Amino acid sequence: MKQYTISRVVTALLCAATAALITGCGTDGSGSDANSTVPTAKTKHPFDTMTPEQINGQVREAVKELTSMRLTGKASSDGRQVGVDLAIDVRGSCNGTVSNALGPIHIIKRGSLVHVKAREDYWRATFSRGMTAEQTETMVDQFRGRWIKPPRLMSETLGALCNDFETLLELLSPGSSGNATRGADATVGGQPTAVLTERTTTDTTTVYIAKEGKPYLLRATLVGGTDPMDLTFSDHNKPVDTTPPPADQILDPTTLR
Repeated sequence: MKQYTISRVVTALLCAATAALITGCGTDGSGSDANSTVPTAKTKHPFDTMTPEQINGQVREAVKELTSMRLTGKASSDGRQVGVDLAIDVRGSCNGTVSNALGPIHIIKRGSLVHVKAREDYWRATFSRGMTAEQTETMVDQFRGRWIKPPRLMSETLGALCNDFETLLELLSPGSSGNATRGADATVGGQPTAVLTERTTTDTTTVYIAKEGKPYLLRATLVGGTDPMDLTFSDHNKPVDTTPPPADQILDPTTLR
């Protein structure tokens, strides 16, 4: 499917970013739910005289002006599901969570400075590889409830998730396959949207495009097939809060002996 290929790429980015902490990406039971959509009464709008391809062109132009956004929801690939609630900007800064079966990892990144916080299960799964049970629990005790300032390699791995804003922009710039159809308008998070749908023999992709303000993509879903997703896009051009955690809540693992 040419028009919207967000699912596989987003999942790949999230799995890669968490690879330093977990063994693969498992089924997620706690990812953030995307905003529900409610049909809305159709009123006259410039989109009403446009083809789906022309509406897509409006989206492509609007995306060029984006400097930040928030990505929320779930995406999966090859049976692996990842939840995400992450604000990210063009400078590579970010603040939010990435989740799998072990729970969320909270990451705050500003420049090259990265801080992460995770639940005990994450740390236990991480340290159990190569450590005895006793050593693992000792490490978990030290990491419990703390923000971690990861070593350089881990910081680079996790930080890579926040360095792909340009890639996300490309994904939010739909190509023109010529197969999309327009359905009934709906609302996403209270905002009226135009709804475009594209179907193949195995799956259905539906996108919701803002009708007020800039025509940004507000939601994308993929049902059927092997890689379902439900992602919401919000906080367009809103500054990302990258305030570091309080110093007394931060643990530098390189100081542990």
